[in-house]
Amino acid sequence: MVYWNDVAERRNSVFKDAYNEISKVLFPSYDYLPQRLKLIFLFMGVFPRDYHTPTSKIIIMLMAEGLLSSYESGCKYMKELAYDYNLVLRILKSVDITHPECRVTEFKTCWLHSSWRHVCREEASKNKFYHGLNKLTDAEEEVLKGQRGLCVENNILFGIKVFRDSVRLNCASFARSLLFYGPYHQYPIHIDVGFMLLREIDALTQRFYTFPIEILTLVQLKYLALTCNGEVPSTISKLFNLRVLIIHPHMKIRRRGAPSYVPIQIWDMKELEHIEILGKSLVAPSHVVSLEKLSTLVGVNASICTIFKLSQRIPNIKKLGIQIELTPYEDCNDLLSCFDCISRLESLETLKLSITNPVIKKGRVFPVIDGALKLPCNLKKLHLSGMGFPWKYMNDIASLPNLEALKLRSYAFQGSHWNAKDYCFPCLKFLLIEESDLVQWESKKGVLSRLKYLSLKHCYKLENISCHDHKLPNDSDCI
Repeated sequence: MVYWNDVAERRNSVFKDAYNEISKVLFPSYDYLPQRLKLIFLFMGVFPRDYHTPTSKIIIMLMAEGLLSSYESGCKYMKELAYDYNLVLRILKSVDITHPECRVTEFKTCWLHSSWRHVCREEASKNKFYHGLNKLTDAEEEVLKGQRGLCVENNILFGIKVFRDSVRLNCASFARSLLFYGPYHQYPIHIDVGFMLLREIDALTQRFYTFPIEILTLVQLKYLALTCNGEVPSTISKLFNLRVLIIHPHMKIRRRGAPSYVPIQIWDMKELEHIEILGKSLVAPSHVVSLEKLSTLVGVNASICTIFKLSQRIPNIKKLGIQIELTPYEDCNDLLSCFDCISRLESLETLKLSITNPVIKKGRVFPVIDGALKLPCNLKKLHLSGMGFPWKYMNDIASLPNLEALKLRSYAFQGSHWNAKDYCFPCLKFLLIEESDLVQWESKKGVLSRLKYLSLKHCYKLENISCHDHKLPNDSDCI
């Protein structure tokens, strides 16, 4: 009698033999790599098969591991792997689709071919860099002993005491990273805190009903990513070495009632470089404090009053994404003052602002003077949603010298007519307009001269686009 598990075992054995044969052919190409690229290339094998990973995530995690000294060097090394050695598959952003080469910061995602992934995982396990855990037998002592990283591909394994004890016994004093990259598991599983030297926990595919307090004992932690609907405790500041904090809510739960807040103590975590906390409200502390190293702040909700204070406390921010909470008594001038504060952030390159539950009012009166909408001059990417600005304000955006991507959603601009000035948008390559009451769009000489991608979605009233002396890109999308 043939059992299904026997069939599966034989199939896996055949696949493993095939991959081993392929590895013998591919290994010399890996061995030829300069030493500075080998660990970076091996690290890419931790991610699931055919998983398209943002390049920024790879670089940030390598920095948390202490394997990269700076983000810029990570960009350089990833570009070498992708272009000089052709070992990394990648998807370019739409703005660069015609470029034969581009900077790594312009990758949308990247991943490894399955054959190369097998080579990386085998070599990484042999060199005690990281080890994949998919079944109980993967926790054997001779393989697990001394592993620096653990990549859990079956999230339920840590719910089995025998497995958990074996892992703790064999590599608790060595492990620096604990990565849960198996299929999403909706029921909480205990995170073992026996790994006191952990620097990274990536558990976005695990669900926690409340914030796992036991993590707060891991004072060496530099990278923490969780899926959790509970409140972030004020004691989060115990993780004083933390550089990256990512907290996502469970997708099926929408909070109602009183808002949920990011604890004020987060402002005492001086090493933070990346904060990504979705759906929680951020407030600025009353005392004078700033996060000098913070370069990314996304996903949080904030009032206009909070944004005023925030702009003074994140001086080196490069990427800012905030949902603005408007109160009934705030008017258009308050909203414009918010942009005025943000315009003073000289390092800002990406800005994403959206109005929470926008109500688009007909006849809303904004000042109609040039320069009313102020933005940082170094801005490269701008996403706006729900503001209801008049189209005249586009002249202020069009004058930004470095702007490459512009996305306008949910009536970010309102009105029937947009007349673009001559020679505006000198560097814009990507333009998205989604949900608009625009009827007539007229562009004159030298407008959008570098545009590569245009997408118009749910612009049902649009009757005419008049582009004098300019040809729309072939891959423009009108829905």
